[in-house]
Amino acid sequence: MKILMWARSDLYDYIGGDRVQIENTANALRVLGVDVDIATDINIDIETYDLVHVFQLDWTPETYFYVQKARKHNKPVILSPIHHSLKEVHRFDNEYVFDYRRITKYLFREQHNRDTFKNIYRSLFNIKKARPTFLSLLIGLAAMHKRTLQSANVVLVQTEIEAKDLKETYNVDFEWEKVLNGVSRSFVDVPLVPSPIGVENYIISVGRVEPRKNTLKIIDAVADFRKKHNLDVKLVLVGKKSRNHIEYLIRFGFAVRRHSWIVHIEELENAKMPPLYQHAKVCVSASWFETTGLTLLEALFCGTNAVASGDRAKEYLGAYASYCDPGSVASIESAVEKEFFSARPKLPIEMKKTYTWENTASKIKGIYMKELVYAD
Repeated sequence: MKILMWARSDLYDYIGGDRVQIENTANALRVLGVDVDIATDINIDIETYDLVHVFQLDWTPETYFYVQKARKHNKPVILSPIHHSLKEVHRFDNEYVFDYRRITKYLFREQHNRDTFKNIYRSLFNIKKARPTFLSLLIGLAAMHKRTLQSANVVLVQTEIEAKDLKETYNVDFEWEKVLNGVSRSFVDVPLVPSPIGVENYIISVGRVEPRKNTLKIIDAVADFRKKHNLDVKLVLVGKKSRNHIEYLIRFGFAVRRHSWIVHIEELENAKMPPLYQHAKVCVSASWFETTGLTLLEALFCGTNAVASGDRAKEYLGAYASYCDPGSVASIESAVEKEFFSARPKLPIEMKKTYTWENTASKIKGIYMKELVYAD
């Protein structure tokens, strides 16, 4: 069985949740004996592949052309849309914008038109995105997404909410399967080691420094929490600064210089994250929109309390997290306060067995095999 995993053209320019998902799934599939290649180029020869697995739908014009090419070559198509709530994205673009987005929110009311404008901007820095972006102006990004969903043999979603959102947003029906994402083996039964930063019970947040991840509001919430309880608690931020958000990064730089209790680690390989989670008391993900939030699963596996935002995270984490409104510093602070003074989580064995990349790969392999039987 030879599989092509086809991803956005800038997959290797920066680490995102889709890249983590793709690489971990591919590695686990290879252990199961599946021959997997990962590609980001529309011009790749796909003739030798038995099946094409396309990743990412939102604001990504390339996906449509990947699926159309696969169909032209009579290849079964699996789609992992990694779809975010359009309502959450729209709220974010209305309430929390910086740089050129201050203008685009007034120029473009419809979210897909906003996304197209953003792609034009991104094409200035990534020439591979230019042609699909230009064609999306002619076809329409929303129409492309709808046809992509209609053309897939099976759509793999991470939550039931994701499937519901896709159907409502694009007014389309499709066959779908829920496939849970997982965590790496390095996060299971983590041995106790000294704190890598020399302090204990800090608050941690993992993700790119950018408006969507809500870094500045998290800083403000922790500042309020420290002042309210007169506690010398550090905030550890792990993630690269997003190059697309100049104004936000300037504000972030001011905040880091103003608050000596902030520790910013720009890059750390995933295998070195468990000890950093382990000695934190709370992990905060207050994103404006997210699929599920793998960082919180990793944190919980390491015995760290979790603060999340959004209904999709709730479908994964249930009562093992406190939830906040990303638009409210007070809401984030309240959730942090609750988790900071709560006992550390004790996850059931069944949960630890469920959320693994091995399980993810096993289910996906079964779906591949079923679709290849149908194709024959």
